[in-house]
Order: sequence, then C-alpha cells, then structure tokens
Amino acid sequence: MDNLAETNSVETAIIPKGTVINGNITIEGRLEMYGVVNGDILSDSRVDVSGDITGNIKAYDFYAKDSFITGQIECAQGATVRENTIILGDIKAENLVIDGAIQGKIDVRENITVGEKAIMDSDIKAKTIQVNNGAAINGHCSLCYADTNLGEIFPVTEEIKEAKEPKAPQEPEEDKQLKAAAKPKAVARPKVVKKADAEPVNQQGKSNEA
Repeated sequence: MDNLAETNSVETAIIPKGTVINGNITIEGRLEMYGVVNGDILSDSRVDVSGDITGNIKAYDFYAKDSFITGQIECAQGATVRENTIILGDIKAENLVIDGAIQGKIDVRENITVGEKAIMDSDIKAKTIQVNNGAAINGHCSLCYADTNLGEIFPVTEEIKEAKEPKAPQEPEEDKQLKAAAKPKAVARPKVVKKADAEPVNQQGKSNEA
C-alpha cells in the first residue's frame, strides 16, 4: 500500500492529443504525452508516450505505444516499447521489453525481452536476451554484461590467435614486376689490364737483345 500511495502522490503532467510543443520539456514527476513534441524530454519519473517525438528522452523509466520517436532514449530503470511504435535512435536502460520496431544501438545492463512482433535493426549489448518466435533481429548481439567467462569455456588456441592476428598485406605481382623493371641494372665495369713494360729499342727499331 505504501508503494501505491507513493505512486499516486507523484504529480502527472498530460500533453493531450492535438497539442504541438516546440521546445524542451523538463519535469519533476510523471509525463503522459499524447501530442507532438519537437524537443528533448527530461523527467525524474516515468514518461508515457503515445504520440510523436523528435528529440532525446531521459527518464527514470519509459513506456511507448502507438508512437513515432526520433532520438536517443536513456532510462535509469526499464524501457518498454509496445506495438505500433517506431524508434529511430539508441536505447540505454536497465531492462528492455520490445514489441515494436527499433533502428539504433541497444545497451541494456540486464535483460532484453523481444516479443514476436518486434523488429530490431540494432547492435545489441545486454546481460541476457530472450527472443520469442516471430521476432526479426538484424545486427550484432553481445552478452558482454553476462557473468559467464567465455575464455574459461572456449580456450583460445594458437591457431585461433594466428587467425585473429592481421597479416601484412601482400604486394600484387604486377607491382613487383614494375618495380623490378624500374630498378636500374648494374653495369659491369671493364677490368683494367696492366700492360707489360715495353722493351727498349735502338734508333733502328731493333731491340737490344738482337
């Protein structure tokens, strides 16, 4: 009963359908948004959206249904994206439940529950992920917050290490041939032959020995 009383005591601001707000919203309390907001939303409580938002949302927790949102969403606790909702932007939260469509990076410190109608064009980081039949996920999934040490289960062998190490790019054969052709060839130098001393001759052109 104490939790219920505390929830009811939180003031709620309502943006009715047909209302357009151009500018940022900062609120101490809960926000229910059924209109259009072109700006950021900052709340220390829950933000419920059933309208269109172009801007970033930062709240304690977040709920969206029948919405179109372009911007980043950051929650201290959970985020829930129900059907008929499209989000173009990243989501960062403690937990995430999704039945709508998201295009952006997902960073969830605990669990993600992906419903059967969910469409995710996202790279996902989480501790655990539960995917129901029918969901569509396109992207890289990393359970980087999990307690399991994959290195203890799958030891890295030398062959895997060598495969991961980048190899030096090999020079194309054509470039090698061009470099070889452009390189000046060594020219053989003529050998210097030392001439023997000439025999002394007399004035008649005969040698002394004769």
